[in-house]
Amino acid sequence: MKKLIYIFLFVFSVTLFSCAVDESSNPVQPQSTVLTDEIRSKLSFAADSVFMRISTPGMMAVFSAEGETDLVLKRGVSNLVTGELMNENYYFRIASNSKPFTGLAVLMLADEGKIYLDSSISFYLPQYNIPNGNQITIRMLGRMKSGLFNYSDDESFWADFYASGFAKSYTPDSLLAISFRHPVNFPPDTDYEYCNTNTVLLGLLMEKVTGMKADEVIFSKIIRPIGLLNTFWPNTVFLPSPYIHGYSAAFGLLIEATNWNPSWGYTAGAIISNFSDMKVWSKIVADGTYLSPQMKSERFNWVNDHYGFQVMKVGNWIGHPGNMYGFNSHFLYHTQKKLTMLILTNREDNTPVEFFSDAFRRIIGN
Repeated sequence: MKKLIYIFLFVFSVTLFSCAVDESSNPVQPQSTVLTDEIRSKLSFAADSVFMRISTPGMMAVFSAEGETDLVLKRGVSNLVTGELMNENYYFRIASNSKPFTGLAVLMLADEGKIYLDSSISFYLPQYNIPNGNQITIRMLGRMKSGLFNYSDDESFWADFYASGFAKSYTPDSLLAISFRHPVNFPPDTDYEYCNTNTVLLGLLMEKVTGMKADEVIFSKIIRPIGLLNTFWPNTVFLPSPYIHGYSAAFGLLIEATNWNPSWGYTAGAIISNFSDMKVWSKIVADGTYLSPQMKSERFNWVNDHYGFQVMKVGNWIGHPGNMYGFNSHFLYHTQKKLTMLILTNREDNTPVEFFSDAFRRIIGN
């Protein structure tokens, strides 16, 4: 059984779909310093080139530099049945791009003195009998250094999900139970490994210290103050309309995965949004907005020059990838060029977005 994985290098097959091009630009553009005509042309050509050799129903990318007209690239379709094109105003699942929300909320609570990053997770959540829980600090969870087993690496977990017709619902407690039945992968703070279990524990930690549900914490501390009107935690398996259709071949043939139950994501991947909100959010993530200087340094204290406190770094790009059945995305902000890059594919297996992201970053630079 295939599992979702989150890494940055893959190779895949050719696409069955022709390009549907929609480069959004004004006839008269302001003088560009980052998205020059040459760069725009190269990015468009790269989108064509990658789309022709990577299998995904559709791709959409937005490049936004301060003071310049956005470049919007669209290829393929959102809906294989109707042929509807990709649309930057439509909803989709941001998957693990939810993690920066969780990380920011935890660090904000640390700024308020409600969480201490040097305290162990078992100090806050003793009822869960967390393996090595007395040694795993909150900081280790945020930086993916706990050594706990990633519940989404469990083969039987996905077999059960498949057998349920992709409808099975998971509570945070059930996700932890799946993780804890496996031995740890390494002693705390001795290595790095991307792990959804860490972020689930951070979600439960937020609930413990606030007395609120994790989605309520994220909404009240982040989504509402920023004014992200199109960003929310779902209370149903269905995406709101209008939405981008998601597809997956993770279990065999390519089928629609739009409304597969997303509860297994919890604080590691549950949130829904659209490109307009993510353009605002990506800059906030990279700037460390809403954090004190101390917590900002925690946010951007990089493990292997790669992973901070629920954020990723590639060269001068800061953000995160997202991968959930039907949806694969990159939301990145270039801290030197002040450029936001949002990319979405509506297929996740073999992470096609990685190929687009790599090609685009080669043109823009790291």
